[in-house]
Amino acid sequence: MTGPEPAPELSVVVIVRDDESALRGLVASLGAAVQRTEAAYEIVAVDDGSTPPVRADLAELAGGVPLTLVRRNGAGNRAAARAEGAAEARGRYLAFLDADQEAPPHWVAEHLRWQRALPGAVVAGHRRHRDESDAGRWRPEVRTRVTAEYSQNYARIAAAWYLPFSCNISVPAEAYRQLGGYSDMFVGWGYEDHDFGYRAWAAGVPTVHNPLAWTWDRHHAVRTDADRVAEWEANRDRFLTAHPEPHAQAVRLVDNYPTGTGSSPGQLWMDSFRRFDAELRRIDGVRAPAPPTRTLTILSSADADHARALLHDDVPLRIIDGLHGSGLDLEIQRDGLGHIEYHTLLS
Repeated sequence: MTGPEPAPELSVVVIVRDDESALRGLVASLGAAVQRTEAAYEIVAVDDGSTPPVRADLAELAGGVPLTLVRRNGAGNRAAARAEGAAEARGRYLAFLDADQEAPPHWVAEHLRWQRALPGAVVAGHRRHRDESDAGRWRPEVRTRVTAEYSQNYARIAAAWYLPFSCNISVPAEAYRQLGGYSDMFVGWGYEDHDFGYRAWAAGVPTVHNPLAWTWDRHHAVRTDADRVAEWEANRDRFLTAHPEPHAQAVRLVDNYPTGTGSSPGQLWMDSFRRFDAELRRIDGVRAPAPPTRTLTILSSADADHARALLHDDVPLRIIDGLHGSGLDLEIQRDGLGHIEYHTLLS
Protein backbone atom coordinates (compact mmCIF):
# COMPACT_ATOMS: atom_id res chain seq x y z
CA MET A 1 0.00 0.00 0.00
CA THR A 2 1.44 3.34 -1.00
CA GLY A 3 0.94 6.67 0.71
CA PRO A 4 -0.25 9.89 -0.89
CA GLU A 5 1.85 11.39 -3.65
CA PRO A 6 4.31 13.94 -2.19
CA ALA A 7 3.49 17.57 -2.86
CA PRO A 8 5.42 19.15 -5.72
CA GLU A 9 7.87 21.93 -4.99
CA LEU A 10 6.37 24.21 -7.67
CA SER A 11 2.84 24.58 -9.00
CA VAL A 12 2.53 26.31 -12.37
CA VAL A 13 -0.91 27.94 -12.64
CA VAL A 14 -1.97 28.68 -16.21
CA ILE A 15 -5.15 30.45 -17.30
CA VAL A 16 -6.78 30.35 -20.71
CA ARG A 17 -9.94 31.51 -22.43
CA ASP A 18 -10.70 30.58 -26.04
CA ASP A 19 -7.09 29.88 -27.01
CA GLU A 20 -6.62 26.15 -26.59
CA SER A 21 -4.00 25.94 -29.33
CA ALA A 22 -1.70 28.30 -27.43
CA LEU A 23 -2.37 26.49 -24.15
CA ARG A 24 -1.38 23.17 -25.67
CA GLY A 25 1.90 24.66 -26.86
CA LEU A 26 2.62 26.04 -23.39
CA VAL A 27 1.84 22.75 -21.65
CA ALA A 28 4.13 20.91 -24.06
CA SER A 29 6.93 23.38 -23.27
CA LEU A 30 6.49 22.60 -19.57
CA GLY A 31 6.87 18.85 -20.11
CA ALA A 32 9.40 16.85 -18.12
CA ALA A 33 11.39 16.04 -21.27
CA VAL A 34 11.77 19.76 -22.02
CA GLN A 35 12.39 21.41 -18.66
CA ARG A 36 15.92 20.97 -17.30
CA THR A 37 15.22 20.35 -13.62
CA GLU A 38 15.16 17.49 -11.13
CA ALA A 39 12.53 19.25 -9.02
CA ALA A 40 8.98 17.94 -8.74
CA TYR A 41 6.41 20.32 -10.21
CA GLU A 42 2.83 20.27 -11.40
CA ILE A 43 0.63 22.20 -13.82
CA VAL A 44 -2.79 23.56 -12.90
CA ALA A 45 -4.58 24.71 -16.07
CA VAL A 46 -7.69 26.84 -15.58
CA ASP A 47 -10.15 26.98 -18.47
CA ASP A 48 -11.86 30.30 -17.81
CA GLY A 49 -15.10 29.64 -19.68
CA SER A 50 -13.72 28.72 -23.11
CA THR A 51 -16.12 27.86 -25.92
CA PRO A 52 -15.74 24.98 -26.61
CA PRO A 53 -14.17 23.78 -23.34
CA VAL A 54 -10.51 22.78 -23.31
CA ARG A 55 -10.21 19.10 -24.16
CA ALA A 56 -9.47 16.62 -21.38
CA ASP A 57 -6.54 15.09 -23.28
CA LEU A 58 -4.47 18.19 -22.40
CA ALA A 59 -2.67 16.16 -19.72
CA GLU A 60 -1.13 13.94 -22.41
CA LEU A 61 0.98 16.89 -23.56
CA ALA A 62 2.56 17.40 -20.12
CA GLY A 63 5.07 14.62 -20.63
CA GLY A 64 4.50 12.97 -17.26
CA VAL A 65 4.20 16.19 -15.25
CA PRO A 66 1.00 16.01 -13.14
CA LEU A 67 -1.68 18.23 -14.66
CA THR A 68 -5.01 19.29 -13.19
CA LEU A 69 -7.59 20.87 -15.50
CA VAL A 70 -10.05 23.21 -13.81
CA ARG A 71 -13.15 24.34 -15.67
CA ARG A 72 -14.84 27.66 -14.87
CA ASN A 73 -18.11 28.79 -16.41
CA GLY A 74 -19.31 32.29 -17.17
CA ALA A 75 -17.97 35.35 -18.90
CA GLY A 76 -14.44 34.94 -17.59
CA ASN A 77 -12.38 36.78 -15.00
CA ARG A 78 -8.60 36.60 -15.22
CA ALA A 79 -7.94 37.33 -11.55
CA ALA A 80 -10.62 34.91 -10.33
CA ALA A 81 -9.27 32.21 -12.64
CA ARG A 82 -5.77 32.59 -11.20
CA ALA A 83 -7.17 32.49 -7.69
CA GLU A 84 -9.09 29.30 -8.41
CA GLY A 85 -5.99 27.70 -9.90
CA ALA A 86 -3.94 28.69 -6.86
CA ALA A 87 -6.56 27.12 -4.59
CA GLU A 88 -6.05 23.80 -6.41
CA ALA A 89 -2.24 24.02 -6.30
CA ARG A 90 -0.23 21.83 -3.93
CA GLY A 91 3.24 23.29 -4.38
CA ARG A 92 5.40 25.17 -1.90
CA TYR A 93 5.83 27.84 -4.58
CA LEU A 94 3.33 29.15 -7.11
CA ALA A 95 4.20 30.34 -10.59
CA PHE A 96 1.67 32.04 -12.85
CA LEU A 97 1.64 32.00 -16.64
CA ASP A 98 -0.79 33.07 -19.33
CA ALA A 99 -1.62 30.58 -22.06
CA ASP A 100 0.03 32.67 -24.78
CA GLN A 101 3.44 32.18 -23.16
CA GLU A 102 5.92 29.39 -23.84
CA ALA A 103 8.51 28.31 -21.28
CA PRO A 104 12.13 27.85 -22.39
CA PRO A 105 13.86 24.76 -20.95
CA HIS A 106 15.45 26.62 -18.03
CA TRP A 107 12.26 28.38 -16.87
CA VAL A 108 11.22 26.09 -14.00
CA ALA A 109 14.78 25.81 -12.71
CA GLU A 110 15.29 29.59 -12.78
CA HIS A 111 12.15 30.39 -10.81
CA LEU A 112 13.06 27.74 -8.25
CA ARG A 113 16.67 28.95 -8.01
CA TRP A 114 15.46 32.37 -6.94
CA GLN A 115 12.59 31.19 -4.75
CA ARG A 116 14.89 28.92 -2.76
CA ALA A 117 17.39 31.74 -2.21
CA LEU A 118 14.95 34.61 -1.60
CA PRO A 119 12.45 33.56 1.07
CA GLY A 120 9.14 35.35 0.64
CA ALA A 121 9.89 37.23 -2.59
CA VAL A 122 7.77 37.93 -5.64
CA VAL A 123 10.01 36.96 -8.56
CA ALA A 124 9.19 38.60 -11.88
CA GLY A 125 10.22 37.21 -15.23
CA HIS A 126 9.93 39.21 -18.43
CA ARG A 127 8.80 38.19 -21.91
CA ARG A 128 10.34 37.98 -25.35
CA HIS A 129 7.86 38.52 -28.16
CA ARG A 130 8.46 35.89 -30.82
CA ASP A 131 7.90 36.65 -34.48
CA GLU A 132 5.73 33.74 -35.62
CA SER A 133 6.72 34.35 -39.24
CA ASP A 134 10.39 33.87 -38.33
CA ALA A 135 11.06 31.86 -35.16
CA GLY A 136 14.62 33.18 -35.05
CA ARG A 137 13.43 36.76 -34.58
CA TRP A 138 12.06 38.28 -31.41
CA ARG A 139 11.63 41.67 -29.82
CA PRO A 140 11.88 42.76 -26.20
CA GLU A 141 8.83 43.77 -24.20
CA VAL A 142 7.96 47.12 -22.62
CA ARG A 143 9.70 46.52 -19.28
CA THR A 144 12.99 46.29 -21.15
CA ARG A 145 12.77 50.08 -21.44
CA VAL A 146 12.78 50.26 -17.63
CA THR A 147 15.61 47.83 -16.99
CA ALA A 148 17.75 49.32 -19.75
CA GLU A 149 17.55 52.71 -18.02
CA TYR A 150 17.44 51.73 -14.34
CA SER A 151 18.95 48.22 -14.16
CA GLN A 152 17.89 44.61 -14.11
CA ASN A 153 18.41 45.00 -10.37
CA TYR A 154 14.92 46.02 -9.21
CA ALA A 155 16.40 47.46 -5.99
CA ARG A 156 17.22 50.57 -8.04
CA ILE A 157 13.56 51.08 -9.03
CA ALA A 158 11.20 52.70 -6.52
CA ALA A 159 8.21 51.59 -8.61
CA ALA A 160 9.32 47.94 -8.81
CA TRP A 161 6.00 46.78 -7.36
CA TYR A 162 4.31 47.92 -10.60
CA LEU A 163 6.42 45.55 -12.71
CA PRO A 164 5.59 41.91 -11.80
CA PHE A 165 3.12 41.24 -14.63
CA SER A 166 0.98 38.20 -13.86
CA CYS A 167 1.83 36.48 -17.15
CA ASN A 168 5.15 35.31 -15.62
CA ILE A 169 5.80 35.53 -11.89
CA SER A 170 6.41 33.22 -8.93
CA VAL A 171 5.74 33.62 -5.22
CA PRO A 172 5.77 31.33 -2.17
CA ALA A 173 2.33 29.79 -1.74
CA GLU A 174 2.20 30.87 1.91
CA ALA A 175 2.98 34.49 1.03
CA TYR A 176 0.42 34.44 -1.77
CA ARG A 177 -2.31 33.28 0.59
CA GLN A 178 -1.33 35.71 3.33
CA LEU A 179 -1.61 38.52 0.79
CA GLY A 180 -5.07 37.36 -0.23
CA GLY A 181 -4.03 36.38 -3.75
CA TYR A 182 -5.35 38.06 -6.87
CA SER A 183 -8.46 40.17 -6.35
CA ASP A 184 -11.48 39.35 -8.51
CA MET A 185 -12.75 42.94 -8.31
CA PHE A 186 -10.86 43.57 -11.56
CA VAL A 187 -12.98 42.84 -14.63
CA GLY A 188 -11.53 42.30 -18.07
CA TRP A 189 -7.99 43.39 -18.76
CA GLY A 190 -5.54 45.14 -16.49
CA TYR A 191 -4.48 46.06 -12.99
CA GLU A 192 -4.99 42.78 -11.11
CA ASP A 193 -1.20 42.37 -11.30
CA HIS A 194 -0.42 45.95 -10.20
CA ASP A 195 -2.84 45.48 -7.32
CA PHE A 196 -1.12 42.27 -6.20
CA GLY A 197 2.31 43.88 -6.56
CA TYR A 198 1.24 46.90 -4.54
CA ARG A 199 -0.24 44.81 -1.75
CA ALA A 200 2.93 42.70 -1.65
CA TRP A 201 5.09 45.84 -1.39
CA ALA A 202 2.84 47.32 1.34
CA ALA A 203 3.21 44.07 3.32
CA GLY A 204 7.00 44.18 3.07
CA VAL A 205 7.30 41.40 0.48
CA PRO A 206 10.22 42.22 -1.84
CA THR A 207 9.78 42.30 -5.61
CA VAL A 208 12.81 41.10 -7.57
CA HIS A 209 13.60 40.36 -11.20
CA ASN A 210 15.32 37.24 -12.47
CA PRO A 211 16.52 38.22 -15.96
CA LEU A 212 16.91 34.54 -16.90
CA ALA A 213 13.33 33.53 -15.98
CA TRP A 214 11.89 34.90 -19.21
CA THR A 215 9.21 33.36 -21.40
CA TRP A 216 8.42 33.43 -25.09
CA ASP A 217 5.30 35.42 -25.84
CA ARG A 218 4.02 33.61 -28.87
CA HIS A 219 1.59 36.03 -30.45
CA HIS A 220 1.42 39.16 -28.36
CA ALA A 221 -0.62 41.98 -29.82
CA VAL A 222 -0.75 45.36 -28.14
CA ARG A 223 -4.41 46.33 -28.27
CA THR A 224 -5.24 50.01 -28.12
CA ASP A 225 -8.87 49.83 -29.22
CA ALA A 226 -11.57 51.68 -27.30
CA ASP A 227 -12.82 48.55 -25.49
CA ARG A 228 -9.35 47.64 -24.20
CA VAL A 229 -8.62 51.21 -23.06
CA ALA A 230 -12.00 51.36 -21.29
CA GLU A 231 -11.28 48.09 -19.44
CA TRP A 232 -7.89 49.37 -18.31
CA GLU A 233 -9.29 52.71 -17.16
CA ALA A 234 -12.15 51.06 -15.26
CA ASN A 235 -9.75 48.73 -13.48
CA ARG A 236 -7.39 51.59 -12.68
CA ASP A 237 -10.35 53.39 -11.06
CA ARG A 238 -11.08 50.27 -9.01
CA PHE A 239 -7.45 50.18 -7.88
CA LEU A 240 -7.43 53.87 -6.95
CA THR A 241 -10.65 53.49 -4.99
CA ALA A 242 -9.33 50.45 -3.10
CA HIS A 243 -5.97 52.08 -2.28
CA PRO A 244 -6.17 55.76 -1.24
CA GLU A 245 -2.54 55.80 -0.05
CA PRO A 246 -0.17 58.25 -1.79
CA HIS A 247 2.04 55.49 -3.22
CA ALA A 248 -0.93 53.85 -4.92
CA GLN A 249 -2.46 57.12 -6.10
CA ALA A 250 0.80 57.91 -7.90
CA VAL A 251 -0.14 55.40 -10.62
CA ARG A 252 -2.19 58.24 -12.12
CA LEU A 253 1.12 59.36 -13.62
CA VAL A 254 1.50 56.19 -15.69
CA ASP A 255 0.04 56.69 -19.16
CA ASN A 256 -0.54 53.23 -20.57
CA TYR A 257 -2.03 54.51 -23.83
CA PRO A 258 -0.13 57.71 -24.68
CA THR A 259 -0.81 59.56 -27.89
CA GLY A 260 1.21 62.18 -29.66
CA THR A 261 1.74 63.10 -33.29
CA GLY A 262 5.11 61.88 -34.48
CA SER A 263 5.98 60.46 -31.06
CA SER A 264 6.80 56.91 -29.96
CA PRO A 265 4.08 55.50 -27.66
CA GLY A 266 6.72 53.32 -26.02
CA GLN A 267 8.97 56.27 -25.25
CA LEU A 268 6.01 58.30 -23.98
CA TRP A 269 5.04 55.41 -21.70
CA MET A 270 8.62 55.34 -20.40
CA ASP A 271 8.49 59.08 -19.75
CA SER A 272 5.36 58.56 -17.65
CA PHE A 273 6.93 55.64 -15.75
CA ARG A 274 9.94 57.82 -14.97
CA ARG A 275 7.65 60.47 -13.48
CA PHE A 276 5.88 57.76 -11.48
CA ASP A 277 9.15 56.41 -10.07
CA ALA A 278 10.33 59.93 -9.20
CA GLU A 279 7.05 60.68 -7.40
CA LEU A 280 7.42 57.60 -5.21
CA ARG A 281 10.91 58.75 -4.25
CA ARG A 282 9.57 62.21 -3.49
CA ILE A 283 6.88 60.77 -1.23
CA ASP A 284 9.46 58.77 0.71
CA GLY A 285 12.14 61.47 0.64
CA VAL A 286 14.58 59.09 -1.03
CA ARG A 287 17.11 60.19 -3.62
CA ALA A 288 17.57 58.38 -6.89
CA PRO A 289 20.54 55.97 -6.90
CA ALA A 290 23.85 57.54 -7.81
CA PRO A 291 25.07 56.77 -11.33
CA PRO A 292 27.82 54.14 -11.55
CA THR A 293 31.38 55.36 -11.27
CA ARG A 294 32.87 52.19 -12.69
CA THR A 295 31.86 49.35 -15.00
CA LEU A 296 32.93 45.76 -14.35
CA THR A 297 32.52 43.24 -17.16
CA ILE A 298 32.31 39.65 -15.89
CA LEU A 299 33.80 37.08 -18.26
CA SER A 300 35.60 34.75 -15.85
CA SER A 301 35.41 33.46 -12.29
CA ALA A 302 38.26 35.82 -11.39
CA ASP A 303 36.18 38.73 -12.68
CA ALA A 304 33.23 37.56 -10.56
CA ASP A 305 35.39 37.24 -7.44
CA HIS A 306 36.78 40.74 -8.03
CA ALA A 307 33.29 42.19 -8.39
CA ARG A 308 32.04 40.32 -5.33
CA ALA A 309 34.80 41.86 -3.24
CA LEU A 310 33.54 45.34 -4.21
CA LEU A 311 29.79 44.82 -3.88
CA HIS A 312 29.45 45.96 -0.29
CA ASP A 313 31.82 48.96 -0.49
CA ASP A 314 28.95 51.38 -1.28
CA VAL A 315 30.73 52.33 -4.50
CA PRO A 316 28.19 52.70 -7.33
CA LEU A 317 29.09 50.01 -9.85
CA ARG A 318 27.74 48.87 -13.19
CA ILE A 319 28.11 45.12 -13.65
CA ILE A 320 27.84 43.58 -17.11
CA ASP A 321 27.60 39.85 -16.46
CA GLY A 322 28.63 37.46 -19.21
CA LEU A 323 29.51 34.47 -17.04
CA HIS A 324 27.13 31.53 -16.70
CA GLY A 325 26.74 30.61 -13.05
CA SER A 326 28.40 33.72 -11.65
CA GLY A 327 25.59 34.05 -9.10
CA LEU A 328 25.95 37.82 -9.10
CA ASP A 329 22.41 38.41 -10.38
CA LEU A 330 20.92 36.68 -7.37
CA GLU A 331 23.39 38.02 -4.80
CA ILE A 332 22.85 41.65 -5.79
CA GLN A 333 19.07 41.49 -5.50
CA ARG A 334 19.08 39.19 -2.48
CA ASP A 335 21.15 41.72 -0.55
CA GLY A 336 19.14 44.73 -1.78
CA LEU A 337 22.21 46.46 -3.20
CA GLY A 338 20.56 49.49 -4.76
CA HIS A 339 23.92 51.10 -5.52
CA ILE A 340 24.72 48.30 -8.00
CA GLU A 341 23.47 48.56 -11.57
CA TYR A 342 23.28 45.07 -13.06
CA HIS A 343 22.85 43.86 -16.64
CA THR A 344 23.40 40.37 -18.03
CA LEU A 345 24.65 39.31 -21.44
CA LEU A 346 23.25 35.82 -20.94
CA SER A 347 20.03 34.28 -22.18
